[in-house]
Amino acid sequence: MAIVAISRKVGSLGDEIAKQAAAQLGIKVIGESEIHQLALECDKELADICRTFETELPAGFFERIFFRDPAGSSLFASLIYQQAAMGDVVIRGRGSQIVLGGQPKVLKVRIVAPFRIRVNRVAQRKGISQDEATDYVRHYDRQRRSLIESIFQVDLNDWSLYDMVLNSAELTQDLLAKVVCLAAQELGPVGEGQKAVYADLALAKRVEALIKKKVPTFPARDVEVENLGQGRLVLTGAVLDRDAIKKAGEIAKTQAGVTEVDNQLMSTDLTF
Repeated sequence: MAIVAISRKVGSLGDEIAKQAAAQLGIKVIGESEIHQLALECDKELADICRTFETELPAGFFERIFFRDPAGSSLFASLIYQQAAMGDVVIRGRGSQIVLGGQPKVLKVRIVAPFRIRVNRVAQRKGISQDEATDYVRHYDRQRRSLIESIFQVDLNDWSLYDMVLNSAELTQDLLAKVVCLAAQELGPVGEGQKAVYADLALAKRVEALIKKKVPTFPARDVEVENLGQGRLVLTGAVLDRDAIKKAGEIAKTQAGVTEVDNQLMSTDLTF
């Protein structure tokens, strides 16, 4: 069956295709309740980023949350890996096609449609005027694109991110769902070993996000956390001083699931 990561433009029928494909494959589509639960389970220090993950839209001052917060990409990755650890599921948006790129048994799909068709669909679905729908689609497109591109520094229109790009302008929802199903079935199911890999990655990225949130780091030598398996973490990168190195290690050690921490962080403090 595989993991299906579906990126979609508003009004492209992407959500509908995701739900239909999941039903036909007999697998779970990660819905709003599951996303909300993930957000609720986030550490309180990361609450702003978790809320943005849930809504897929930047909340409040965009630059304050993301351009200045290095924890964003790590936390988004952790939450996506957490979903992937469930096995064969359909994941909608949130940069899942980027985070899971290169992983086995992952089908990465982009659903699109011409702007005018998407506007018409939104107007009909929401019962609003064409002008209102036009503004809505433009705003939503801009916000979603800016959010993901700022976090992951990629162009969502880079088609190499996807295995398939499907246009719903002329092809029916039923047909496109069937195409997604056929491709997912061709890849086959996610094994238990790979689920464990995703769980390990989720833990590593969660710890990484917390360290970046609480400890001053440097973009040129960003903090990275690797999970060697069974909760054994390795911390690398650069932080401000020796106190920051100690604090990062303590943060890692106190997280559920962590059994051992190899703290290889370096300090830029040249004092002795």
